[in-house]
Amino acid sequence: MGKKKREEKLKKKALKEWEERRPKTFREALRYFPGIFFRTTLVVMAATLLILLTASLGLTWAQSMWFQILVYLGFYLLFQRFIMGPLAPPRLK
Repeated sequence: MGKKKREEKLKKKALKEWEERRPKTFREALRYFPGIFFRTTLVVMAATLLILLTASLGLTWAQSMWFQILVYLGFYLLFQRFIMGPLAPPRLK
């Protein structure tokens, strides 16, 4: 079996396992919400700390609404896998 075919087989297997493990109903997903809420809180607190730190340095652009939106969006995109935790799909190379 070639390397490419083996990688495709492993990708399909990982996606199939994730699909089986993923909660199918809202009731099943409820048990994950406290963890997701906690992780989201940690990420937002870190983003807020960065914004406060840059604003306390006297940087006028740090008080801009657009800068704050970009920081929150950037943190969300960077830490999305951390926030989603066990609900995140597997990383495929």
